[in-house]
Order: sequence, then C-alpha cells, then structure tokens
Amino acid sequence: MFRIGIIQYLGDTTFGLFGGGNSSSGRTNYTDKYTYSNNTVSAGTVLGQAITDLAATGNSTVGIFGGGNGNSSFSTYTCKYTYSNNTVSDGTALGQGRYALAATGNSTVGIFGGGNGTGGRTNYTDKYTYSNDTVSAGTVLGQARRYLAATGNSTVGIFGGGDNTTGSYFNYTDKYTYSNNSVSQGTSLGQARTGLAATGNSTVGIFGGGYNGSSYTTYTDKYTYSNNSVSQGTSLGQARGFLAATGNSTVGIFGGGYNGSYTTYTDKYTYSNDTVSAGTALGQAREELAACSSTANGLT
Repeated sequence: MFRIGIIQYLGDTTFGLFGGGNSSSGRTNYTDKYTYSNNTVSAGTVLGQAITDLAATGNSTVGIFGGGNGNSSFSTYTCKYTYSNNTVSDGTALGQGRYALAATGNSTVGIFGGGNGTGGRTNYTDKYTYSNDTVSAGTVLGQARRYLAATGNSTVGIFGGGDNTTGSYFNYTDKYTYSNNSVSQGTSLGQARTGLAATGNSTVGIFGGGYNGSSYTTYTDKYTYSNNSVSQGTSLGQARGFLAATGNSTVGIFGGGYNGSYTTYTDKYTYSNDTVSAGTALGQAREELAACSSTANGLT
C-alpha cells in the first residue's frame, strides 16, 4: 500500500502501522508502529473501533483504515490515523459496507476495493480523497472477490488474488489507473490464493503469503509495474495467511497472520536484492489486520 512527494517522516520517524485484526481474545483495535531504520516495534494509538478484516492505505500524513467486521459484519467505518502526533479520529464512511477488502492509492486518493458485503463477494470500489475526507464510488474491479491484496505506485494500483463464492482461488489481478479511474486486467499472479498481503515501492509490488486451497504458503509474486510482468519472489520465512504488509522505498514488512494459530511474526523483504529476513515481532498476535505507512506507502 504506497505514495510520493514526502519531506517529513524521513529517518528514524519513518514507520509502518499495523492495526486491528482478530486475536485470541476477539476483535482488536490495537496498533503496532514498526520503525524501519532500526526494526523496533512499539504500540501506537488504538483505532476508534475494534475491527477485523479491514483494509488500510494513506499518504505521508495520514493512514486510513476502512471497512471490516466490527459492530456490524459489513462495516463502512473508517479511522484516520495522523502520524505526526499519533492521533486517531473518525474518517468519512465508505459507500458500501464490507469486510475482507483491500486498499492502495497515491498521495491524493486511496482506493478500497473488493470484499464481502450484504450481497456476497463484491467488485465495488471507494475512492477516498485525503485532503477533504470525501468518499465517492470508484470504478468496479473486473472480478468480485474477497480476501484479496493491493499495492501500487503513484500511477496505478494492483489488486490481486482472493476468493469467490464458488470457493475458487484467484491469481487474477486488476490494474486501477488513478488519473482516469479506469480498470483493466493485469498480469496473473504465479499462484492462486486467498488471504495474501501486498506492499512495494515505485517499481515493484510484492504479493506474499496466503492460503492456496491446501495449505498456508510462503510464496511471493513480484509484480513489475512498467511492463506488467510477474515473476516469483523470495519465499517468506513463515507460511501463513490473513497477514498484512506495508513498507518504505527499500523494504516491505509482512506482519501477523494465521497458520493454525495467531502469530506476531514479521518478514522483512528487501526489494533491491530480493532477500527475506525475520523482522521484529509485533506486539500482539493476530490475523485479518491491515497496514499502511508514514512513507506514503513506500514510494519515498
């Protein structure tokens, strides 16, 4: 999830934010702040609602956590996290209540897409404009599905994977162009799966983990935006699904998830040489969480 044009939040104050999810004690509003420069984890400010199966994106100033399963199974709720002072306030509600959605965007807008709503799996998208906290309907995705993942650069967002009502697992991707709100089919991922996560920088997106119908996986896909090519990336250190991911321009952090039990485990994926190492554990074990970053989701 991911952006451009940042001056503040460089150096030690640059962090990823993991929020919400489902823990052994139920839904949570807990947040973890992952500082990239020294791989430290600290508790952030709690979200406004305990919620699971949500999505998150943002720019260099704020992160928006939206949708999910909270007080209602199909939530329109959004929470606005301001990085500079770690404050949380209610954002503008999404246009359609749903859970198991995904989100990405650029420095101006975030796109929340897919999920499971009152009518089942959906291809609906919301366009969240950060400057004035307005929400409007975006262009629908090419396939209705839930438990998908999304990442992108300043121009396009890639929504990939997920599952549908017939129990099929997808390697399908949608390419969402922000400038004209157009959607086209992208290049398929190398492995069909649900409950995966994604992050990246301005050049590549990494889709990692998930459930492939028979097992949790460590598999990663590397999506190169310039030519819409997909290749296999380096495997994660722990197989799991229903995890979250975010990062900066150098590294992506895959955190939390489920592999028979809730986990605090994190993977640190270095884009330049496709290496993976264990990161610092999150403060609370949980699945179905979401993540965003104070580096405009990785583009700086």
